[in-house]
Amino acid sequence: MDFQIEVNNSLILVNEGETLLTALRRNGIKIPTLCHMNRFSPTGACRLCVVEVDGKRDLITSCSFPVEKGMKVFTNSPRVIRARKSIVEMLLSNHPDDCLYCERNGNCELQWLAEEMNVKERKFFANKNAQYPDNSSTSVFRDPAKCVLCSRCVRICEETQYVTAIDFTSRANNIKVNSAFNKGLNISSCINCGQCIMVCPTGALTDISHIEKVQANIDKKKKEVIFFVSPSVTASIIEHYGIKTEQNPAWLISAALKKMGASKVFDLGVASDLNIREEARLLIDRVKNGNKGPLYSSCCPAWVKFVEEFQPELIPSLSTAKSPQQIFGALLKTWYAKEEKVMPDNIFSVAVMPCVGKKFEASREEMTFKGISEVDAVLTIREFVRMVRSNGIDLRRIEPVPFDKPFSASSKNALKLGYLGGKAEAIAFELFENLKTSSRETFKFNVPKNLSGRKEFKLNIGKKTIGFAWVSGITNAKAYIDDLIADGRSDIHYIEVMTCLDGCVGGGGQPINRIPDKTKNRKKACQDLEKFSPWDNPGNNICLDSIFRTMEKSPDKETWPKLFHTRFIERNVPK
Repeated sequence: MDFQIEVNNSLILVNEGETLLTALRRNGIKIPTLCHMNRFSPTGACRLCVVEVDGKRDLITSCSFPVEKGMKVFTNSPRVIRARKSIVEMLLSNHPDDCLYCERNGNCELQWLAEEMNVKERKFFANKNAQYPDNSSTSVFRDPAKCVLCSRCVRICEETQYVTAIDFTSRANNIKVNSAFNKGLNISSCINCGQCIMVCPTGALTDISHIEKVQANIDKKKKEVIFFVSPSVTASIIEHYGIKTEQNPAWLISAALKKMGASKVFDLGVASDLNIREEARLLIDRVKNGNKGPLYSSCCPAWVKFVEEFQPELIPSLSTAKSPQQIFGALLKTWYAKEEKVMPDNIFSVAVMPCVGKKFEASREEMTFKGISEVDAVLTIREFVRMVRSNGIDLRRIEPVPFDKPFSASSKNALKLGYLGGKAEAIAFELFENLKTSSRETFKFNVPKNLSGRKEFKLNIGKKTIGFAWVSGITNAKAYIDDLIADGRSDIHYIEVMTCLDGCVGGGGQPINRIPDKTKNRKKACQDLEKFSPWDNPGNNICLDSIFRTMEKSPDKETWPKLFHTRFIERNVPK
């Protein structure tokens, strides 16, 4: 039931049961917060959202206080402003003064709050946080000295990802966010998803940068630095820079990388097509052999690591097909090196991805060939944008440059891997093309309308019915899998699991912002880009055909397919 309350001497319409913060923001009234996150229950920990309510002795936290009939609220009274400013000043009292060198300089919520509260001098003095940075992880860099104890990272790690790699330790003035037993993230239960980075308001959590080593290898004349760009990166660049799909955004990225010194720039979508073909083949074999239980996607490295750590019983059900990134790296260091007569040691391969976990994946021992890493460096979208800026490149004004051959284009299905449900649809289409019994059969993929975090689809091919499901967020995935097992269901044959909510469009390597519609915009950009692909599915991709033709003629043709598959192992970590 709707009713009105008075805010700053004006009436606004509110919904019964909603929090005051939600009502105020929906009506265009700005309220600062640090601990608040959408989709999470409020804690009122940071106290920045306090407002004054007529009849209440104390200021109340609007994020946790429900609206009431007859309320008279003041959001910017002198008392409220003093309280908020004092909170920010106290947070700054022991915060490091290294803004000029901080990765989040200019995109730091504490910095924004200090400016908004007109903090011009230090009012409170406290000892600086004597805590040492943790750079032990291959993906996530942690600087506890910059932590403001907002609890965002702790909550997303526990409530969304089910991992609890970090948590509050100690108490009173000594309380801090730390990993288990005060050890590094590298030996914790961290799955390297990077979602903690996405919600951190300061520079306490950032990604391990590969910019320096990429630039160092570009400067080496003997090195052939080869970049390959994920199709989902193109969609994010469209959204970030406001570029239209008609402007050939993928070729703009290629042009920017060439200006930075890249020897070659390839379309990673070719490897995405190959990954789709390999996983579809594994699923066909599984269906024909009557294997019990579904096949799980394995292109998300954080999901794979979660299975290895928390649910090793699912390892036999994980697809052994390497992710597109690692398939491409393997192709570069073997097939491409042989065709181009280049020593693998002279190739420095760089993946441009929307994911922080890909840095960890590239470092896995299994992802090497004869002691040589398949992928030498991984740049997140944030790092790519930073390199574009530092090289003085205006992505909106440069002339597009096509991707280099032989990896120059991908199918529409390769672009589907950028968002949740797209991989399941691509596998279903590939399966349909391989198993259909009549040319009159047509493929239809109807996305369910349910709003839950899990979706299912049944594909009818002749007399066979094959079930597909997709889910994002580890907590959602675990709950769904547990339900399948508890119910004894056998009608689901393939499950796409993405660790980040909404898939790669919400990946841990995406530009950091607080606008919830960004993932929807990136998904739409992926779908718009699909219209410009010349091929519907991997089977039509002539780039793949040329690769397979040369492989068939090679004396090593028996060993090539093995390069596209890997193995997974159980991991014992502190939990």
